[in-house]
Amino acid sequence: MKDVVVVDANLAMKWVLNEADSGIALALLNEWNNKGMVMIAPALLTYEVTNVLYQNMRKGKINLDQAKKILIEVLAIGIELDFSNNSTLSKRAFELAHQFNLLATYDPHYVALAERENCEFWTADSRLWTAVKEKLHRVRLLSDYHPGQAVEALL
Repeated sequence: MKDVVVVDANLAMKWVLNEADSGIALALLNEWNNKGMVMIAPALLTYEVTNVLYQNMRKGKINLDQAKKILIEVLAIGIELDFSNNSTLSKRAFELAHQFNLLATYDPHYVALAERENCEFWTADSRLWTAVKEKLHRVRLLSDYHPGQAVEALL
């Protein structure tokens, strides 16, 4: 595996919102930063993050100014967005969604990117992880990380 890791919007939001497992997520981010890990994601991450923030606004959890500030914080984390040939990723995402009977093809784009880059994909989405954990061992669930435990020990 490379010194690259794919992250999704579920995990990225844990870094900027006070949610369950945010402390664990921040510890993982700190470990990656200390190791010089490169975080990548399909370009759709920004669309998903924007949508999560908008939904939080609609529910009255945050206001527009807070949403804009949080969006800037997410973008400043340093996740490298992959804008490469989306047709290849999309084809693989479609196959993965079908194989695992997923409700949508958004999450499989992250898995497809991790496959292409031969790296791990970390998520806070337990439904996705539950669906793929038996066959896709590169997919890691945030709640399986324990601060102080080397990430490599989870392999």
